[in-house]
Amino acid sequence: MLISYKRGQGSIIVRVKIRDSSASTGAGLTGLTSASSGLIISTIADNEATATAYTVAGSTIESITTLGTYAAPTATKCRFKEVDATNHKGVYEIQIADARYAVSGAKSLILSISGATNAAECDALIPLTEFDFYNVANGLAQLGLAYGTVDTGATTTSIPTSLLVPAAAVINQFKGRIVIFLGNTTTANLRAQGTDITASTSGGTLTVTELTTAPASGDIFVIV
Repeated sequence: MLISYKRGQGSIIVRVKIRDSSASTGAGLTGLTSASSGLIISTIADNEATATAYTVAGSTIESITTLGTYAAPTATKCRFKEVDATNHKGVYEIQIADARYAVSGAKSLILSISGATNAAECDALIPLTEFDFYNVANGLAQLGLAYGTVDTGATTTSIPTSLLVPAAAVINQFKGRIVIFLGNTTTANLRAQGTDITASTSGGTLTVTELTTAPASGDIFVIV
């Protein structure tokens, strides 16, 4: 299993497949619970020498009240529950503390499950990135880019401060950049390019002027 998150992202839900070691067919193992004898869920970042493990023996694995809804585990514990023994045999949901995804300098986190009767050992490798793949605005801002949606059909439009994090630190980087309008639901091709970006002294907005084609409501723009 391979799934990535931005380092420091919180409320992460991980689902893994645990196979039945006693079955020659490779079938998923059903019936495990947060109280299954011997169950161990361990995590270790690539720059850590010591694992953070949760065990039934140590009473540090607790159940999940609502599948698909993250609830911070009790301190020093994690959460574990079977997803669907009929339609997704062997799939289990795991919720661990946000701090495990925020290890300073870590580039990945390994989550391992072992110990329970007939449970084949399995691992989930979770890359921890600088780019936020689940929040485009934040991710592009980290790359020195911004994007948004045009609200009106005017030839001058503003990019919301919320797209620039932090606005005060990066606003001048966009002076003289090109703004590309990618079109909207009815116009799929490139609409226009504009230059002459200036920064206002209040509100942290960027004003785009001298567009070769007036933006239309719903257009998407990207600063490059």
